[in-house]
Amino acid sequence: MSDPWLAGALALWVALVFALERLAVAQTPPADNRRRILRNIGLGLIALATAPLLLTFTGRIASGVEPLVPLAGLGALGALLVQLLILDVWTYGMHRAYHEIPLLWRFHAPHHLDEHLDASSAFRFHLGEILISAAMRLIPAFAFGIDAATLLLFEAILTANAVFHHSNIRLPARFERLLSFVIVTPSIHWRHHRNIQADTDSNYTAILSLWDRLFGSRNPKPRRIGMPIGVEGERDRSFGKLLVYPFAG
Repeated sequence: MSDPWLAGALALWVALVFALERLAVAQTPPADNRRRILRNIGLGLIALATAPLLLTFTGRIASGVEPLVPLAGLGALGALLVQLLILDVWTYGMHRAYHEIPLLWRFHAPHHLDEHLDASSAFRFHLGEILISAAMRLIPAFAFGIDAATLLLFEAILTANAVFHHSNIRLPARFERLLSFVIVTPSIHWRHHRNIQADTDSNYTAILSLWDRLFGSRNPKPRRIGMPIGVEGERDRSFGKLLVYPFAG
């Protein structure tokens, strides 16, 4: 799939989720929801403007180096699937590191300071986190020969699922329970955003839900409608204060 097709498919998915959030609302949005969404879009525009360029740069650097673990013997499709799996578990590890290493948490916290969740929350990331994550993806890219096209494909899949699992869509309970055995759903990820530290430090996986089960970070408690969202002991900030949050005292 070429880049324009990939971007177009992602844009259609985002539009669909935004529409479904308004047709089947799980939790009533707060009174200041419009300002909150504008903050999220502001951070998201910065992220969307930089992430594809950084990932393309990362992939091109890695393409010029012989991979430590060649995957050519798996065939084109096999190599692609393995690389996507590697990137997914790598993203799990990076997400966990953002929570467990205080310096990294300073850059990740602006995402968690959101006090309500919907599709716009999936784009609310600090530029510093985007830069760090892109740089750290050089490691699996070098090791497994992951090129720019594969990095961008993974980023599109990651963003699509992030839009879904942050979304404020009311899903049939049985359908979501079955789906959660394969991928991360709102029930799984909203618990990760609860403003209780023990819940925040769980459910780190982004696409396939198996990584939390495999590495012992799964939180079995489902989303509860009305549970408080955010960071324990803190409140959300203005757009400007979110930008300087990692550097504030």
